[in-house]
Amino acid sequence: MEAMRYYPLFADLRGKICLVVGGGAVAERKTKSLLKCQALVTVISPTLSAGLARLKDKNKIVWRSRGYTADSLRGVFLVVAATDNRAINSQVSSSCRRKGVLVNVVDVPEESNFIAPSFIEKKGLVIAISTGGRAPCLAKKIRQDLERDFIPRYGKLLEELTPLREKMKLSCSGFKKRKSALKKLIDSRL
Repeated sequence: MEAMRYYPLFADLRGKICLVVGGGAVAERKTKSLLKCQALVTVISPTLSAGLARLKDKNKIVWRSRGYTADSLRGVFLVVAATDNRAINSQVSSSCRRKGVLVNVVDVPEESNFIAPSFIEKKGLVIAISTGGRAPCLAKKIRQDLERDFIPRYGKLLEELTPLREKMKLSCSGFKKRKSALKKLIDSRL
């Protein structure tokens, strides 16, 4: 069996303090993803992209207008290093690893202890795609193909199944029986 470097995981970030180091377009994209997961996001950067500035003005993020220091990690659950300066990103990675903080150095999986997959989220269906950091552009292409062909079909099915599953929990006793009935229903709808 071939070893996997990364363990697939969906993390609950609601209310968790997450730090983004960098203020450009990539930092903005990562910040928006974290906010979508209801994380409490602090951005450290001397400057902000227009989008990050809007988020700051709407009090969606906390902005620290300065450079990164190891003290920035106090109380932080997860860090994304997204500057265009390799030395700063390396410093962030080293600090996080020493303190046992999850860190993703954008586009440098060797310096990360987690990677952020390309993902699709539509109406409660979340699909994550990863190439283990070897070809992020391929993961993006796969995501686009899935969004076009796969999501419309299965997203609709998920919408239909959600209330049915809740009703079955009340009316159909036994896990195995419910599982079998749901499997038959799914197969019939596909």
